[in-house]
Amino acid sequence: MKKIGFLFLAAVAMAFVSCSPAEEVVEPVTYNLDAANSTLSWKGSMAVDYFHTGTVDFKSGSITMEGDSLTAGSFVLDMTSIKNTDLEDKVKASYLEGHLMGTIVDSMRPQNMFFNTPEYPTVEVKLGAYKDGMLTTTLVILETELTQDVAVKLTADEKGASLTGKFSMDIADAKIPGFAPSEQGSIATAIEFDLNLKLTK
Repeated sequence: MKKIGFLFLAAVAMAFVSCSPAEEVVEPVTYNLDAANSTLSWKGSMAVDYFHTGTVDFKSGSITMEGDSLTAGSFVLDMTSIKNTDLEDKVKASYLEGHLMGTIVDSMRPQNMFFNTPEYPTVEVKLGAYKDGMLTTTLVILETELTQDVAVKLTADEKGASLTGKFSMDIADAKIPGFAPSEQGSIATAIEFDLNLKLTK
């Protein structure tokens, strides 16, 4: 009798387990850079009323999502693509671009004064945690890692994903010649960005 009772309880337990809802398995989804529809604008200032604006292109990159959670992401910026957008004089705009890239040098502006693209043609961007609208972002710039939390909006669905936002990043720790927090005649180390990043599955 005891054996029958035990078998009955075991059968009930098995039936309960078999009827329990299975845990939903969330598969990771990777979204790849849509370079043609992505933009990154910048603004570098020497004073409140003295600044230049421009763009720089993304070369490659992707993010990985599991449900609503960002689990990985990295991008490469093509620093040889730096463009100026505020100077109407094309010659002056070209000189500014060349000085920033280190491709036009003179006695006052050596190759390594700004981004020195002949030696460092790219900047790596590594993404960390995304929480409450803040994205942990690491720049690998001129062999220096700079990590900051920036305000962006992350969206993803079955068609694609996007990262958008306006934020500032301070590159002071990279100690790049030509940039200084307050030195007169130097570009401020805090650079403003306007990000519109598009990705596809």
